[in-house]
Amino acid sequence: MIDFIKKGKRLFLTSLASMMLFSTVLTSSFAAETDVLTKSSVNEMLQYEFSSEVMSEDKNDLEKSLTDTFDNLGLVLKGMKSDRDLQEAFLEKTSLEDDVKRDLEEYFSTSQDDENELNKLVNDVKEQIAEKPSVLPEITETLLLQSGTSFRSEEKVQPTILPILLRFALKEAVKKKMGKRIQRMAYDEFEERIESEIWAEVEALHEQYDGDIDYDGPEDKGEINGINQGEKVFNIINKRNKKHLLRFHMNRVDNGRSIDFHWHKKDDNFEWHHGQIKITRKNQFPEHWGED
Repeated sequence: MIDFIKKGKRLFLTSLASMMLFSTVLTSSFAAETDVLTKSSVNEMLQYEFSSEVMSEDKNDLEKSLTDTFDNLGLVLKGMKSDRDLQEAFLEKTSLEDDVKRDLEEYFSTSQDDENELNKLVNDVKEQIAEKPSVLPEITETLLLQSGTSFRSEEKVQPTILPILLRFALKEAVKKKMGKRIQRMAYDEFEERIESEIWAEVEALHEQYDGDIDYDGPEDKGEINGINQGEKVFNIINKRNKKHLLRFHMNRVDNGRSIDFHWHKKDDNFEWHHGQIKITRKNQFPEHWGED
């Protein structure tokens, strides 16, 4: 089974006012249910007054967005590191305690991805949610309003968090493929010149298949640095029949001084190279993908 996030869910029990809390994880699927958010607690959170832009007559969408946000808090915080506007909205519009906000600001300001620090922060945010249920709707609403502007219907934000989580996941796939050395050389230019184009393709597939798409990233335990050393960055897959819809690739060319970004589409039986946008440097890029 292909998952958006391939790290399994690890549960840790801790006592906090007789509440059960869980450690941070990037769950195996955005459809996964969380045990800590009981039906009654989610119903309580749905009493939160969402913005009129987000509000929906169908509470099921909002309910799923709440649980998806909770299940993927690690991915949310990681995704915010490269989005200053989202960071600011998150810190301003959520009623997290000041000490937690300070720790989050410090995490956002560093270029390093410290998994231990990320785990601690997610636990801290989940403790806040346990103490004050309005925190989770505040986080979810911020994500929907700040990141969901392209997913609108009749000028209203669609109350589903999935596209936002998918975008965060695909950004992480590109970073993993590059590794930190290539990120330092090329990631900013990738964001500026290429990300919007490939995201438009993914967005179109999300609309075409009513959100029934899945994702397969560059991880490969059997290869150097645990990353596929071929061209593959990620595939977008039809969740129902598991067939590929889009393949996004990176390739070292020009004797290692350029990276060619391109993608293949099901529409033309994956024959054509779409995009073919190059990032070029005077010095060679590292020989292997995923190098730190």
